[in-house]
Amino acid sequence: MKILIRVHGIELTDELNEDVERSIAFAVDRFAPIMQDVLLYIVDLNGPKGGVDKLCHITATPISGDRVLILERGTEVLDTVQRAARSLKHRLGKDVQRRNRPPARKFRESIRTI
Repeated sequence: MKILIRVHGIELTDELNEDVERSIAFAVDRFAPIMQDVLLYIVDLNGPKGGVDKLCHITATPISGDRVLILERGTEVLDTVQRAARSLKHRLGKDVQRRNRPPARKFRESIRTI
């Protein structure tokens, strides 16, 4: 699984890069066997003015299934990335759970035979 990080308008220091990679790696750790890549794009929308202007855009591509897109806005880069990572973890878990659920018709038939 590849984690690609791109930034625009934000200085990506080595420490910040490490923290961002760690947050994403923890979020998708248990889904690593089914993940192809994770693309993280961090943007400062209106430059050094401040405010709620940091945007974190995560696109996760599983080996099978649809892409997962997460958008999160905030004032601090790392906090925004961590919230987006938690959302990604939750969303991937729901998608895996939905994929592993038996079809409703087959489930109903098994209940009727009891």
